Amino acid sequence: MNLEIRLEEKNDYRKVEEMVREAFWNLYVPGANEHFIVYSLRNSEGAVPELNFIALKDGEIVGQIFYTKAEIKDKDGKSHEILHFGPLSVAPKYHNLGIGKALIEHSKKIAAEMGYKGIAIYGYPGYYTRVGFQSGAKFGIARTDGAFPKALLVMELYPDSLKGISGNLHEILSALPFEGEEFLAYESSFPTKEKKYEPSQDIFAEMADKMEDPENIKTI
Repeated sequence: MNLEIRLEEKNDYRKVEEMVREAFWNLYVPGANEHFIVYSLRNSEGAVPELNFIALKDGEIVGQIFYTKAEIKDKDGKSHEILHFGPLSVAPKYHNLGIGKALIEHSKKIAAEMGYKGIAIYGYPGYYTRVGFQSGAKFGIARTDGAFPKALLVMELYPDSLKGISGNLHEILSALPFEGEEFLAYESSFPTKEKKYEPSQDIFAEMADKMEDPENIKTI
């Protein structure tokens, strides 16, 4: 596939949000809010615009990945900077063509060149372990409450880059306003779409429950 990956520019903003909205609409829940996450992250504390990449095919925006700074707080209260990405999205008609993987591979190389040591995300192990992520439990990196859910995944950006770093992950997404007047005003600027049930929502709910199961950290 002839794919171009470049940094997002201001003129791309709305088209990126429209693509993200289409990518997630009715996928996990009726409707979507991931496009509002993109909108909010650009000016949020911890944004890393140098890692906001988009993928284009024949001039059309078909994928995007956005990063924010996060931190690992160890048992002594010391903070270690790390990256978090999300959303990562691909236009529905371009699924299963390797666009998401290409965005990850491209951006992680740039992130390493910028001096970052690793990336931590919440996602499906079945997919993300294929592109280099491992269980957070293997690094001793837990959720803010100290739990090690299967969904918490971590990637080193170079060999042993996270050696000696463990603790609780703190990331910015939990602080974003996904409901209320600000979100409703933003959503009203888009064409009306029907919020409805799709079978993918049941699949997501079932997988989400399984990913909340703790890892067996005795094997670390």
